[in-house]
Amino acid sequence: MDFDATFIIAAISFILFVIIMNKILYAPVMKIMQERQMFVDSNFTEAKHTNEETDRRTKYHDGELEKSRDEARNEIAQKTAQLKQECSKEMALYKENLMDNIAKEKENLRNSALSAKDTLKDKVVDIAKDISSKILGDEISVDTIDKSQIKEEQV
Repeated sequence: MDFDATFIIAAISFILFVIIMNKILYAPVMKIMQERQMFVDSNFTEAKHTNEETDRRTKYHDGELEKSRDEARNEIAQKTAQLKQECSKEMALYKENLMDNIAKEKENLRNSALSAKDTLKDKVVDIAKDISSKILGDEISVDTIDKSQIKEEQV
């Protein structure tokens, strides 16, 4: 192989070409690639941080939501128990009033029955007087009939 001046000029041209290409093309392209890589890395880090923050907030809100649900359940249970207790009290009061009304009505019925007995006794005496006067032809005075001797049936 011959090393003549053409070879040296070609080698120098090649080295100059590589240096010029490096300055004009490769260095700016490498710089743009590094900037893009840094941009991608920073976005990836930011996305990872945002994802972690979202997970943390989601867990916090889930905990708060569960806490609120438990409080609501407890409040509902308390209100239900309170309403049951109030209902029981009202039912007891209603039963007591009902029993009082029943007792009053029984007393009224007894009084009505006694009044009806007295009225019947008087009617029986009047009927007996009418029958005896028709049979005997004489008037019998009411004073001679003893009402206490009329048999009473229990009502």
